[in-house]
Amino acid sequence: MKYLPLLSALLLSATPAIADDFLYLRCDTKFSKISKDLRANKIIESDEGVDIFHSKVDLMNNRVIGAEDDAEWEEVEIVNGVYSVGEEKLVDGVTLSTSMFLQVDPPGKMTVNVLSRDDNSSVSFKVTGMCKEVDASVFEKALKESES
Repeated sequence: MKYLPLLSALLLSATPAIADDFLYLRCDTKFSKISKDLRANKIIESDEGVDIFHSKVDLMNNRVIGAEDDAEWEEVEIVNGVYSVGEEKLVDGVTLSTSMFLQVDPPGKMTVNVLSRDDNSSVSFKVTGMCKEVDASVFEKALKESES
C-alpha cells in the first residue's frame, strides 16, 4: 500500500466500463521493489505484494482519474485503446526511467516499470496486472473508501 501514490500517479491513465461516456476499470496487480547497493552489488531491500486500483476514463476527452488518492483529472493520450508512457529524466543527480503500458479499451494487460538510479544505488519497481471493466458503482465505492 505504501506504493499506492506512485502507482496512482502512473495509473492516472486509464479505465473501462461504459456509462455516460466513461469507462471504469479495476486493475488487480502484483508488484515488486528491489533496492540495490550498486558499489557492493548487493540487494539492500526486496518487497513484493498485490494491490487493486480503480480508474475512471473519459475516452471522449482523453483524461483519467484514479480512485485511490486525491488525484485530479489528468489529460492523457490514448491511441487505439492503449495508454502508454515512456520517459527518462535526471533530477538532482538521480536518473528516473518510467515506462507504462495499459490496455484501456478493451481493458486488459497492464505493466509499469520504474527505475531510479544514481552512482551508488538503484531502486527498481515493477507492476504487472490485468484490468477489467466494472460498473460505475465499483469506482464510486473505491473513491468513498479512499476518502475515509
